[in-house]
Amino acid sequence: MRARLKKSYVTDEVMHIANEQEMKNGLVTKQNDWNVWKFEAKHISDVCFGLSDHYLWDASSVLVDKKTNRRASVQAAYDVKGTDFVNSIKNNQYALDFFSNNWPGVPYPFSKMTAFQGFADMEYPMMCNDSQMGDPVFAQLVQDHEVAHTYFPFYMGINETRYAFMDEGWATTFEYLIGISEHGKEATDKFYKSFRVQQYITDLSTEEDQPIISMSSQLSGPGYGNNSYGKPSLSYLALKDMLGDDLFKKALHAYMENWNGKHPIPWDYFNSFNTATGKNLNWFFNNWFFTNNYIDLSIKNIEKNKISVENTGGFAVPFDVKVVYADNSNEIIHQTPAIWETNQKLATITLKNKKEIKQVTLDGGIFMDATPKNNTWPAQ
Repeated sequence: MRARLKKSYVTDEVMHIANEQEMKNGLVTKQNDWNVWKFEAKHISDVCFGLSDHYLWDASSVLVDKKTNRRASVQAAYDVKGTDFVNSIKNNQYALDFFSNNWPGVPYPFSKMTAFQGFADMEYPMMCNDSQMGDPVFAQLVQDHEVAHTYFPFYMGINETRYAFMDEGWATTFEYLIGISEHGKEATDKFYKSFRVQQYITDLSTEEDQPIISMSSQLSGPGYGNNSYGKPSLSYLALKDMLGDDLFKKALHAYMENWNGKHPIPWDYFNSFNTATGKNLNWFFNNWFFTNNYIDLSIKNIEKNKISVENTGGFAVPFDVKVVYADNSNEIIHQTPAIWETNQKLATITLKNKKEIKQVTLDGGIFMDATPKNNTWPAQ
């Protein structure tokens, strides 16, 4: 077992450190009255461990820092009936590689990540405690989400009890971005809308629309859930759309470098992005974090080659303008949230094409509209 574990630290191969028969036969640990384990970890905010006398144990590793060739150990401990966990090692190799090199694009900061079959679907430094889902695709998403928490809150030291949107919102965003890489954009968009947005956007109660900046400890139920997960995630993705990937990543890295381990609050995020981008984004942060806005666009007027769009809900969201001309030719014009900077209630899009317009549709994609019927002209 020791030899297998040692090999797992330097290989991409999945090593079965302890199999079912070895566990049953008492071959994995010395059969003493007492055995002592010593754990050591540096630069972490908390610690947990899992204990079992019958779980299977797999391990491997993955390169997480290409500059230094540093590898991180990926391990899994699970019941023989834990079918979701058979893929945990491969899934975590993919997750640590993606998070280290794509989004957020910061090398995984710890030495290990263990997937332990438990009951909480909860994150800890270097461990995720996940339940058996019976659905390998959803199980991978949950594991991705918990591993993404490595950066927010643990790497940053965020007070998630007070500002859950500073960690759950980012984990939801990274869950979405890695999902595109794993399953394609169409499938990921469909899941994100149904799981993260639809319940929020179709709930008419005022609890849904409390400002994101509200302290999480003062929220409950759907108000807490949507302010912590879907709404802040949408704000981060809207900002990514507006800034473009390169500038957004530059600002994200500046924020993470400035505040790694220093317990940032929301204003540290706002100020870091303002400084790193060289832009005053306060209008955007005020719009998303300090209002009771929601997502609701409508076509107000079509006049020749000008389309007037009313922002009834108020959020500065991106959207596509899909135009069908009289000759049945098509055009899609993407609008970033920047269109709402000077006027957050009304925007005018001028088409370069002078052809007669047959139909116009506003499509927000994952930014689901509360009243989609008024997003098409002429009205359906």
